[in-house]
Amino acid sequence: MARAPAGARPYLELLRLDRPVGGWLLVLPGWIALAAVAAPREGLLLGPLLLVFGVVSRGAACGLDDVLDARFDARVPRTAGRPVASGRLSAGRALALCVVLGALAPLVLAFWSAEAVLWAAAGAPLAAVYPLLKRVTHWPHVWLGVTINWLVPLVYALLRGGPGDGGPVLYGALVCWAVGTDVIYACQDREADVRAGVRSAPVLLGPRSRLLVAGVYAGCVALLGWFGAVAGLGPLFWPGLGVVAGQLAWQVRRADPADAAACGRAFATNPLCGLLVLAAVLAGRVGTLG
Repeated sequence: MARAPAGARPYLELLRLDRPVGGWLLVLPGWIALAAVAAPREGLLLGPLLLVFGVVSRGAACGLDDVLDARFDARVPRTAGRPVASGRLSAGRALALCVVLGALAPLVLAFWSAEAVLWAAAGAPLAAVYPLLKRVTHWPHVWLGVTINWLVPLVYALLRGGPGDGGPVLYGALVCWAVGTDVIYACQDREADVRAGVRSAPVLLGPRSRLLVAGVYAGCVALLGWFGAVAGLGPLFWPGLGVVAGQLAWQVRRADPADAAACGRAFATNPLCGLLVLAAVLAGRVGTLG
C-alpha cells in the first residue's frame, strides 16, 4: 500500500485492500461449501471466480459502510483515519465507486452461469442494509453472519440445485462463526462506540461479550459436527474438527473484551480458522471425490 500512488491510496483503503482479513472471511465460506459438494473440476473452475467475486463485492460493501458511517467513524479512534471519515475522499466519489463495483461483482460469476449472477445479485440487498443496523439494534452481528456467508447457499444452489445434504446446517455453522468473529471485532471499539451512540453486542453486554462468543463458537462446532454426519464425511474430518474447536477455544481465551489489542489479534486469526475448516472438510471427503 505504501508503494501505491498517493492519489490511489484513499481508494485502495476504501476497498480494504490493505486489510485482507475481512475478504478471506467472505471467500472462505464459499470455498468450504465447494469442498463439501464440488467435484474437483467444478472446484477448480468456480473457486477462482468466488475469490474475485469476494474481493470485489467486499470492496463495494466496505465502501458503502464507510459512506454511511462516516460521522460515526470520525468519532472512533480506530476508524477515524478511513478515507471518507478523514476527508481524504469525498462521499460522492466513494459512493460512485461502490455502485460500479456492486454492479460488476455479480457479473464476475457470469463466467459460470446466468443463475450464478442472479444468486450473487440477490445477496446485495443484505450487504446494503447491514451498515444501517448498528443504529437500531445491538445485534448487527447476526445480520452480518447471514450476509457474509451468502456464498454457501449460492454454491449449493449452483451445484446441487438446492440445500443438498446438510447445506442449511453448514450455513448455520458458519453464521455462528461469523457472529463470534464480529463480536470480537466490535470489542475493539466498545468504549468509543458508547460515546458515539453506536450499538453492538459489546456495548450491550460489556465483559459478558466473551460468554456470547463462547456460546456461538460452541454452536459452530456442534453444527459442523452435525454437518459432518449428515454429509457423510469420512473419519479424517473429525480430527480436523477437533483442531478447529481448539483454535476457536484459543480465541475465546485470548479475546478479553477489556483488551482491544488482544481482541484485534484474536480476530486476525480467523482466516486460519476458516482454512482449518476447509482442510477438515476436504479431508473428510477423501475417497469420495471423483
